[in-house]
Amino acid sequence: MRSILLIAIKDLRVVVHDKIGLFFIVAFPVLMGVLFGFMSSSFSSDSESVQLEIAVIDGDQSAMSRRFIKALEDTGNVKVRTDLGDRSAVIDAIRRGRLLGFIGLPAGFGETVGIMWMEQPAIELGVDPSRSSEAGLLKGMIMQASGELMGERFMDPDSMRPMIEQSRRDILADDSLSPAARALLGGFMGTLDGFLGSLDQLNEGLEAEGEGGGRPSMQLATIKMVDVTAPKAADDLLDRLRSPWDISFPSAMLWGVLACAAAFAITMVRERTQGTFARLKVAPIARFHILTGKGAACFAAVVLVNVLMIALGLALGMRPGSYSLLALAVVCVACCFVGIMMLMSVIGRSEEAVGGAAWGANVTMALFGGGMIPLAFMPPVMQTASHFSPVKWGVLALEGAIWRGFSLTEMLLPCAILITIGAAGTIVGSVILNRAAD
Repeated sequence: MRSILLIAIKDLRVVVHDKIGLFFIVAFPVLMGVLFGFMSSSFSSDSESVQLEIAVIDGDQSAMSRRFIKALEDTGNVKVRTDLGDRSAVIDAIRRGRLLGFIGLPAGFGETVGIMWMEQPAIELGVDPSRSSEAGLLKGMIMQASGELMGERFMDPDSMRPMIEQSRRDILADDSLSPAARALLGGFMGTLDGFLGSLDQLNEGLEAEGEGGGRPSMQLATIKMVDVTAPKAADDLLDRLRSPWDISFPSAMLWGVLACAAAFAITMVRERTQGTFARLKVAPIARFHILTGKGAACFAAVVLVNVLMIALGLALGMRPGSYSLLALAVVCVACCFVGIMMLMSVIGRSEEAVGGAAWGANVTMALFGGGMIPLAFMPPVMQTASHFSPVKWGVLALEGAIWRGFSLTEMLLPCAILITIGAAGTIVGSVILNRAAD
Protein backbone atom coordinates (compact mmCIF):
# COMPACT_ATOMS: atom_id res chain seq x y z
CA MET A 1 0.00 0.00 0.00
CA ARG A 2 2.87 2.31 0.89
CA SER A 3 4.45 1.76 -2.55
CA ILE A 4 1.22 2.65 -4.30
CA LEU A 5 0.95 5.89 -2.34
CA LEU A 6 4.56 6.83 -3.09
CA ILE A 7 4.06 6.23 -6.82
CA ALA A 8 0.83 8.24 -6.76
CA ILE A 9 2.52 11.14 -4.95
CA LYS A 10 5.47 11.03 -7.37
CA ASP A 11 3.14 11.17 -10.39
CA LEU A 12 1.23 14.08 -8.89
CA ARG A 13 4.50 15.96 -8.30
CA VAL A 14 5.53 15.40 -11.92
CA VAL A 15 2.21 16.82 -13.11
CA VAL A 16 2.50 19.83 -10.79
CA HIS A 17 6.04 20.61 -11.95
CA ASP A 18 5.02 20.38 -15.63
CA LYS A 19 3.30 23.76 -15.86
CA ILE A 20 2.07 23.30 -19.43
CA GLY A 21 0.62 19.88 -18.68
CA LEU A 22 -1.04 21.21 -15.53
CA PHE A 23 -2.57 24.08 -17.50
CA PHE A 24 -4.23 21.75 -20.02
CA ILE A 25 -5.41 19.38 -17.30
CA VAL A 26 -6.99 22.04 -15.07
CA ALA A 27 -7.20 25.52 -16.59
CA PHE A 28 -7.93 24.74 -20.22
CA PRO A 29 -11.22 22.86 -19.56
CA VAL A 30 -12.34 25.81 -17.44
CA LEU A 31 -11.53 28.28 -20.22
CA MET A 32 -13.37 26.16 -22.77
CA GLY A 33 -16.40 25.98 -20.48
CA VAL A 34 -16.45 29.78 -20.18
CA LEU A 35 -16.01 30.16 -23.92
CA PHE A 36 -18.88 27.81 -24.76
CA GLY A 37 -21.02 29.56 -22.18
CA PHE A 38 -20.28 32.91 -23.82
CA MET A 39 -21.23 31.53 -27.21
CA SER A 40 -24.40 29.90 -25.88
CA SER A 41 -25.53 33.16 -24.31
CA SER A 42 -25.34 34.81 -27.72
CA PHE A 43 -28.19 32.60 -28.94
CA SER A 44 -30.67 33.90 -26.35
CA SER A 45 -33.64 35.93 -27.53
CA ASP A 46 -32.46 38.98 -25.62
CA SER A 47 -29.01 39.02 -27.20
CA GLU A 48 -28.13 41.13 -30.17
CA SER A 49 -24.52 39.98 -30.44
CA VAL A 50 -25.09 37.37 -33.17
CA GLN A 51 -25.53 38.92 -36.58
CA LEU A 52 -25.98 37.38 -39.99
CA GLU A 53 -24.16 39.60 -42.46
CA ILE A 54 -26.14 39.85 -45.69
CA ALA A 55 -26.50 42.24 -48.61
CA VAL A 56 -29.82 43.70 -49.74
CA ILE A 57 -30.25 44.60 -53.41
CA ASP A 58 -33.07 47.15 -53.44
CA GLY A 59 -34.47 47.22 -56.97
CA ASP A 60 -37.50 49.26 -55.89
CA GLN A 61 -36.00 52.18 -53.94
CA SER A 62 -39.39 52.99 -52.43
CA ALA A 63 -40.51 53.97 -48.96
CA MET A 64 -41.87 50.46 -48.36
CA SER A 65 -38.61 48.80 -49.44
CA ARG A 66 -36.71 51.02 -47.01
CA ARG A 67 -39.17 50.09 -44.28
CA PHE A 68 -38.58 46.42 -45.09
CA ILE A 69 -34.80 46.84 -44.75
CA LYS A 70 -35.25 48.67 -41.45
CA ALA A 71 -37.55 45.89 -40.19
CA LEU A 72 -34.77 43.38 -40.95
CA GLU A 73 -32.22 45.46 -39.06
CA ASP A 74 -34.59 45.90 -36.13
CA THR A 75 -34.48 42.14 -35.48
CA GLY A 76 -30.99 42.73 -34.09
CA ASN A 77 -29.67 39.57 -35.77
CA VAL A 78 -29.04 40.88 -39.29
CA LYS A 79 -26.28 43.19 -40.44
CA VAL A 80 -27.45 44.64 -43.76
CA ARG A 81 -24.94 45.73 -46.40
CA THR A 82 -26.15 47.97 -49.22
CA ASP A 83 -22.77 49.30 -50.32
CA LEU A 84 -21.39 46.35 -52.29
CA GLY A 85 -22.49 47.43 -55.75
CA ASP A 86 -24.53 45.52 -58.29
CA ARG A 87 -25.84 41.96 -58.21
CA SER A 88 -22.71 40.37 -59.69
CA ALA A 89 -20.48 42.03 -57.07
CA VAL A 90 -22.73 40.79 -54.27
CA ILE A 91 -22.80 37.21 -55.57
CA ASP A 92 -19.03 37.29 -56.01
CA ALA A 93 -18.64 38.35 -52.35
CA ILE A 94 -20.84 35.41 -51.29
CA ARG A 95 -18.85 33.02 -53.47
CA ARG A 96 -15.65 34.15 -51.79
CA GLY A 97 -17.14 33.50 -48.34
CA ARG A 98 -17.33 37.18 -47.29
CA LEU A 99 -21.13 37.25 -46.94
CA LEU A 100 -23.77 34.82 -45.75
CA GLY A 101 -26.15 35.69 -48.59
CA PHE A 102 -28.32 38.37 -50.12
CA ILE A 103 -31.96 39.46 -50.33
CA GLY A 104 -33.22 40.97 -53.57
CA LEU A 105 -36.25 43.27 -53.65
CA PRO A 106 -37.76 43.56 -57.16
CA ALA A 107 -39.02 46.72 -58.82
CA GLY A 108 -42.62 47.35 -57.77
CA PHE A 109 -42.02 45.73 -54.37
CA GLY A 110 -43.56 48.63 -52.46
CA GLU A 111 -46.78 48.67 -54.51
CA THR A 112 -48.23 45.36 -53.35
CA VAL A 113 -46.19 44.13 -50.38
CA GLY A 114 -48.36 43.76 -47.31
CA ILE A 115 -51.65 43.83 -49.27
CA MET A 116 -53.01 40.33 -48.73
CA TRP A 117 -55.34 40.14 -51.76
CA MET A 118 -52.65 41.22 -54.23
CA GLU A 119 -50.04 38.92 -55.73
CA GLN A 120 -46.97 39.29 -53.55
CA PRO A 121 -43.64 40.31 -55.12
CA ALA A 122 -41.04 37.54 -55.27
CA ILE A 123 -38.31 38.30 -52.75
CA GLU A 124 -35.05 36.72 -53.89
CA LEU A 125 -32.92 34.92 -51.32
CA GLY A 126 -29.46 33.59 -52.08
CA VAL A 127 -27.37 31.85 -49.39
CA ASP A 128 -23.85 30.45 -49.37
CA PRO A 129 -24.41 26.67 -49.89
CA SER A 130 -21.91 25.81 -47.16
CA ARG A 131 -24.08 27.72 -44.66
CA SER A 132 -27.52 26.42 -45.59
CA SER A 133 -28.46 26.02 -41.92
CA GLU A 134 -28.81 29.80 -41.69
CA ALA A 135 -31.19 29.98 -44.68
CA GLY A 136 -34.14 29.01 -42.49
CA LEU A 137 -33.36 31.86 -40.10
CA LEU A 138 -33.30 34.35 -42.96
CA LYS A 139 -36.62 33.05 -44.30
CA GLY A 140 -38.19 33.55 -40.90
CA MET A 141 -36.82 37.09 -40.70
CA ILE A 142 -38.19 37.88 -44.17
CA MET A 143 -41.63 36.65 -43.12
CA GLN A 144 -41.42 38.68 -39.92
CA ALA A 145 -40.48 41.87 -41.80
CA SER A 146 -43.24 41.27 -44.36
CA GLY A 147 -45.72 40.79 -41.54
CA GLU A 148 -44.71 44.13 -40.06
CA LEU A 149 -45.31 45.82 -43.42
CA MET A 150 -48.75 44.22 -43.57
CA GLY A 151 -49.47 45.60 -40.13
CA GLU A 152 -48.33 49.04 -41.25
CA ARG A 153 -50.65 48.84 -44.24
CA PHE A 154 -53.61 48.27 -41.97
CA MET A 155 -52.53 51.04 -39.66
CA ASP A 156 -52.27 53.34 -42.70
CA PRO A 157 -55.27 52.42 -44.94
CA ASP A 158 -54.66 55.38 -47.24
CA SER A 159 -51.58 53.61 -48.63
CA MET A 160 -53.81 50.81 -50.02
CA ARG A 161 -56.46 53.00 -51.65
CA PRO A 162 -54.50 53.66 -54.89
CA MET A 163 -54.11 49.91 -55.45
CA ILE A 164 -57.80 49.31 -54.77
CA GLU A 165 -58.79 52.00 -57.25
CA GLN A 166 -56.40 50.59 -59.87
CA SER A 167 -57.78 47.09 -59.32
CA ARG A 168 -61.33 48.38 -59.75
CA ARG A 169 -60.39 50.04 -63.04
CA ASP A 170 -58.68 46.90 -64.29
CA ILE A 171 -61.78 44.87 -63.49
CA LEU A 172 -64.12 47.26 -65.31
CA ALA A 173 -61.81 47.27 -68.35
CA ASP A 174 -61.42 43.49 -68.50
CA ASP A 175 -63.52 42.28 -71.46
CA SER A 176 -62.88 38.65 -70.55
CA LEU A 177 -65.23 39.06 -67.56
CA SER A 178 -68.97 38.90 -67.94
CA PRO A 179 -70.95 42.05 -67.10
CA ALA A 180 -72.29 40.38 -63.96
CA ALA A 181 -68.78 39.44 -62.81
CA ARG A 182 -67.48 42.95 -63.46
CA ALA A 183 -70.36 44.45 -61.48
CA LEU A 184 -69.84 42.00 -58.61
CA LEU A 185 -66.07 42.51 -58.38
CA GLY A 186 -66.38 46.27 -58.87
CA GLY A 187 -68.87 46.38 -56.02
CA PHE A 188 -66.52 44.34 -53.87
CA MET A 189 -63.74 46.87 -54.43
CA GLY A 190 -66.09 49.67 -53.47
CA THR A 191 -67.02 47.80 -50.31
CA LEU A 192 -63.32 47.26 -49.58
CA ASP A 193 -62.70 50.99 -49.86
CA GLY A 194 -65.46 51.55 -47.33
CA PHE A 195 -63.85 48.92 -45.08
CA LEU A 196 -60.62 50.91 -45.15
CA GLY A 197 -62.55 53.98 -44.11
CA SER A 198 -63.80 52.02 -41.11
CA LEU A 199 -60.21 51.05 -40.31
CA ASP A 200 -59.30 54.74 -40.29
CA GLN A 201 -61.96 55.37 -37.68
CA LEU A 202 -60.85 52.33 -35.67
CA ASN A 203 -57.21 53.45 -35.66
CA GLU A 204 -58.19 56.96 -34.62
CA GLY A 205 -60.22 55.51 -31.76
CA LEU A 206 -57.33 53.31 -30.60
CA GLU A 207 -54.93 56.24 -30.68
CA ALA A 208 -57.39 58.36 -28.70
CA GLU A 209 -57.67 55.59 -26.09
CA GLY A 210 -53.91 55.17 -25.98
CA GLU A 211 -54.01 51.50 -27.03
CA GLY A 212 -51.26 49.99 -29.13
CA GLY A 213 -53.10 46.80 -30.13
CA GLY A 214 -55.37 46.12 -33.04
CA ARG A 215 -52.67 45.47 -35.62
CA PRO A 216 -53.23 42.31 -37.73
CA SER A 217 -50.71 39.56 -37.12
CA MET A 218 -50.91 37.94 -40.57
CA GLN A 219 -47.60 37.51 -42.42
CA LEU A 220 -47.27 36.91 -46.14
CA ALA A 221 -44.30 36.83 -48.51
CA THR A 222 -43.15 34.95 -51.59
CA ILE A 223 -39.52 33.84 -51.37
CA LYS A 224 -37.57 32.80 -54.46
CA MET A 225 -34.34 30.94 -53.75
CA VAL A 226 -31.38 31.91 -55.95
CA ASP A 227 -28.28 29.80 -56.57
CA VAL A 228 -25.19 31.85 -55.73
CA THR A 229 -22.50 29.20 -56.11
CA ALA A 230 -20.84 31.18 -58.90
CA PRO A 231 -21.87 34.05 -61.18
CA LYS A 232 -22.33 31.77 -64.19
CA ALA A 233 -25.07 29.93 -66.03
CA ALA A 234 -27.47 27.72 -64.08
CA ASP A 235 -26.25 24.54 -65.77
CA ASP A 236 -22.67 25.34 -64.78
CA LEU A 237 -23.80 25.95 -61.19
CA LEU A 238 -25.36 22.51 -60.99
CA ASP A 239 -22.18 20.98 -62.40
CA ARG A 240 -20.08 22.73 -59.74
CA LEU A 241 -22.18 21.61 -56.79
CA ARG A 242 -23.37 18.10 -57.58
CA SER A 243 -23.63 16.72 -54.07
CA PRO A 244 -23.51 17.79 -50.43
CA TRP A 245 -20.07 16.14 -50.21
CA ASP A 246 -18.65 19.13 -52.08
CA ILE A 247 -19.53 21.24 -49.05
CA SER A 248 -18.79 18.85 -46.19
CA PHE A 249 -15.45 17.36 -47.26
CA PRO A 250 -13.19 20.44 -46.89
CA SER A 251 -13.90 20.59 -43.14
CA ALA A 252 -13.48 16.83 -42.82
CA MET A 253 -10.10 17.03 -44.59
CA LEU A 254 -8.93 19.67 -42.10
CA TRP A 255 -9.80 17.44 -39.15
CA GLY A 256 -7.56 14.74 -40.65
CA VAL A 257 -4.77 17.31 -41.01
CA LEU A 258 -5.16 18.38 -37.38
CA ALA A 259 -4.86 14.75 -36.26
CA CYS A 260 -1.62 14.35 -38.27
CA ALA A 261 -0.10 17.48 -36.75
CA ALA A 262 -0.91 16.37 -33.19
CA ALA A 263 0.38 12.83 -33.77
CA PHE A 264 3.74 13.96 -35.18
CA ALA A 265 4.18 16.54 -32.43
CA ILE A 266 3.76 13.80 -29.82
CA THR A 267 6.20 11.56 -31.72
CA MET A 268 8.87 14.25 -31.67
CA VAL A 269 8.61 14.85 -27.94
CA ARG A 270 8.65 11.10 -27.35
CA GLU A 271 11.98 10.86 -29.19
CA ARG A 272 13.34 13.62 -27.00
CA THR A 273 12.21 12.00 -23.75
CA GLN A 274 13.42 8.53 -24.74
CA GLY A 275 16.82 9.76 -25.94
CA THR A 276 16.30 8.99 -29.63
CA PHE A 277 16.80 12.63 -30.59
CA ALA A 278 20.06 12.76 -28.61
CA ARG A 279 21.37 9.69 -30.45
CA LEU A 280 20.44 11.25 -33.79
CA LYS A 281 22.23 14.43 -32.75
CA VAL A 282 25.56 12.62 -32.25
CA ALA A 283 25.19 10.67 -35.50
CA PRO A 284 27.07 11.94 -38.57
CA ILE A 285 23.98 13.86 -39.76
CA ALA A 286 23.46 17.60 -39.80
CA ARG A 287 20.79 18.85 -37.39
CA PHE A 288 19.13 20.64 -40.29
CA HIS A 289 18.69 17.27 -42.02
CA ILE A 290 17.08 15.79 -38.93
CA LEU A 291 14.51 18.56 -38.67
CA THR A 292 13.89 18.58 -42.40
CA GLY A 293 13.35 14.84 -42.43
CA LYS A 294 10.79 15.06 -39.64
CA GLY A 295 9.01 17.91 -41.44
CA ALA A 296 9.03 15.96 -44.69
CA ALA A 297 7.48 12.95 -42.99
CA CYS A 298 4.68 15.08 -41.56
CA PHE A 299 4.19 16.78 -44.94
CA ALA A 300 3.89 13.41 -46.69
CA ALA A 301 1.41 12.15 -44.09
CA VAL A 302 -0.79 15.25 -44.42
CA VAL A 303 -0.78 15.01 -48.22
CA LEU A 304 -1.60 11.30 -48.05
CA VAL A 305 -4.54 11.93 -45.69
CA ASN A 306 -5.89 14.59 -48.04
CA VAL A 307 -5.47 12.35 -51.10
CA LEU A 308 -7.36 9.55 -49.38
CA MET A 309 -10.13 11.96 -48.36
CA ILE A 310 -10.38 13.32 -51.90
CA ALA A 311 -10.57 9.78 -53.29
CA LEU A 312 -13.35 8.95 -50.85
CA GLY A 313 -15.14 12.18 -51.75
CA LEU A 314 -14.94 11.38 -55.47
CA ALA A 315 -16.40 7.96 -54.81
CA LEU A 316 -19.31 9.56 -52.97
CA GLY A 317 -19.98 12.16 -55.68
CA MET A 318 -17.68 15.10 -54.93
CA ARG A 319 -16.67 16.91 -58.15
CA PRO A 320 -13.82 19.43 -57.71
CA GLY A 321 -13.97 22.43 -60.00
CA SER A 322 -10.19 22.48 -60.52
CA TYR A 323 -7.85 19.59 -59.72
CA SER A 324 -4.76 21.75 -60.19
CA LEU A 325 -5.99 24.37 -57.69
CA LEU A 326 -7.04 21.56 -55.35
CA ALA A 327 -3.48 20.20 -55.48
CA LEU A 328 -2.18 23.70 -54.71
CA ALA A 329 -4.55 23.99 -51.74
CA VAL A 330 -3.46 20.58 -50.37
CA VAL A 331 0.24 21.53 -50.62
CA CYS A 332 -0.33 24.88 -48.88
CA VAL A 333 -2.37 23.26 -46.12
CA ALA A 334 0.37 20.65 -45.60
CA CYS A 335 3.07 23.35 -45.41
CA CYS A 336 1.02 25.29 -42.88
CA PHE A 337 0.43 22.39 -40.51
CA VAL A 338 4.00 21.10 -40.74
CA GLY A 339 5.01 24.44 -39.21
CA ILE A 340 2.24 24.19 -36.61
CA MET A 341 3.42 20.66 -35.77
CA MET A 342 6.98 21.90 -35.22
CA LEU A 343 5.68 24.58 -32.86
CA MET A 344 3.41 22.12 -31.01
CA SER A 345 6.30 19.71 -30.38
CA VAL A 346 8.26 22.21 -28.26
CA ILE A 347 5.50 23.63 -26.04
CA GLY A 348 5.94 20.93 -23.41
CA ARG A 349 8.55 18.56 -21.99
CA SER A 350 6.40 15.43 -21.76
CA GLU A 351 4.14 13.48 -24.09
CA GLU A 352 1.15 14.28 -21.90
CA ALA A 353 1.82 18.01 -21.98
CA VAL A 354 2.39 18.12 -25.74
CA GLY A 355 -0.57 15.85 -26.42
CA GLY A 356 -2.92 17.98 -24.33
CA ALA A 357 -1.55 21.23 -25.72
CA ALA A 358 -1.69 19.97 -29.32
CA TRP A 359 -5.29 18.86 -29.16
CA GLY A 360 -6.24 21.92 -27.13
CA ALA A 361 -4.77 24.09 -29.89
CA ASN A 362 -6.48 21.96 -32.56
CA VAL A 363 -9.89 22.30 -30.93
CA THR A 364 -9.40 26.05 -30.53
CA MET A 365 -8.36 26.51 -34.15
CA ALA A 366 -11.30 24.44 -35.34
CA LEU A 367 -13.69 26.29 -33.04
CA PHE A 368 -12.63 29.74 -34.18
CA GLY A 369 -12.17 28.65 -37.81
CA GLY A 370 -15.72 27.40 -38.34
CA GLY A 371 -14.83 23.71 -38.11
CA MET A 372 -17.27 23.11 -35.24
CA ILE A 373 -19.78 25.99 -35.29
CA PRO A 374 -20.74 28.03 -38.38
CA LEU A 375 -19.01 31.41 -38.33
CA ALA A 376 -22.35 33.23 -38.72
CA PHE A 377 -23.51 32.02 -35.30
CA MET A 378 -20.48 33.44 -33.51
CA PRO A 379 -20.41 36.82 -31.76
CA PRO A 380 -18.73 39.56 -33.83
CA VAL A 381 -15.55 39.46 -31.73
CA MET A 382 -15.13 35.74 -32.47
CA GLN A 383 -15.83 36.26 -36.17
CA THR A 384 -12.96 38.75 -36.20
CA ALA A 385 -10.74 36.32 -34.30
CA SER A 386 -11.45 33.63 -36.91
CA HIS A 387 -9.11 35.46 -39.30
CA PHE A 388 -6.23 34.22 -37.12
CA SER A 389 -7.25 30.56 -37.38
CA PRO A 390 -5.42 28.53 -40.05
CA VAL A 391 -8.42 26.20 -40.16
CA LYS A 392 -10.55 28.95 -41.67
CA TRP A 393 -8.02 29.66 -44.42
CA GLY A 394 -7.45 25.97 -45.06
CA VAL A 395 -11.17 25.32 -45.48
CA LEU A 396 -11.53 28.40 -47.70
CA ALA A 397 -8.67 27.28 -49.98
CA LEU A 398 -10.12 23.77 -50.34
CA GLU A 399 -13.64 25.11 -50.94
CA GLY A 400 -12.28 27.57 -53.51
CA ALA A 401 -10.84 24.70 -55.54
CA ILE A 402 -13.73 22.27 -55.04
CA TRP A 403 -16.90 24.33 -55.52
CA ARG A 404 -16.48 28.07 -55.00
CA GLY A 405 -14.91 28.44 -58.45
CA PHE A 406 -11.85 30.43 -57.33
CA SER A 407 -9.40 31.57 -59.94
CA LEU A 408 -5.64 31.33 -59.38
CA THR A 409 -5.60 34.99 -58.35
CA GLU A 410 -8.38 34.42 -55.79
CA MET A 411 -6.47 31.45 -54.35
CA LEU A 412 -3.40 33.56 -53.65
CA LEU A 413 -4.71 35.13 -50.42
CA PRO A 414 -5.63 31.95 -48.48
CA CYS A 415 -2.57 30.11 -49.83
CA ALA A 416 -0.22 32.96 -48.92
CA ILE A 417 -1.62 33.07 -45.38
CA LEU A 418 -1.21 29.29 -44.98
CA ILE A 419 2.39 29.38 -46.24
CA THR A 420 3.24 32.30 -43.94
CA ILE A 421 1.83 30.52 -40.88
CA GLY A 422 3.74 27.37 -41.77
CA ALA A 423 7.03 29.19 -42.29
CA ALA A 424 6.69 31.10 -39.01
CA GLY A 425 5.87 27.93 -37.07
CA THR A 426 8.79 26.03 -38.61
CA ILE A 427 11.31 28.77 -37.83
CA VAL A 428 10.17 29.34 -34.24
CA GLY A 429 9.80 25.63 -33.50
CA SER A 430 13.23 24.79 -34.95
CA VAL A 431 14.96 27.53 -32.96
CA ILE A 432 13.36 26.43 -29.67
CA LEU A 433 14.11 22.77 -30.39
CA ASN A 434 17.78 23.48 -31.14
CA ARG A 435 18.20 25.49 -27.95
CA ALA A 436 16.53 22.77 -25.88
CA ALA A 437 18.75 20.12 -27.46
CA ASP A 438 21.89 22.12 -26.70
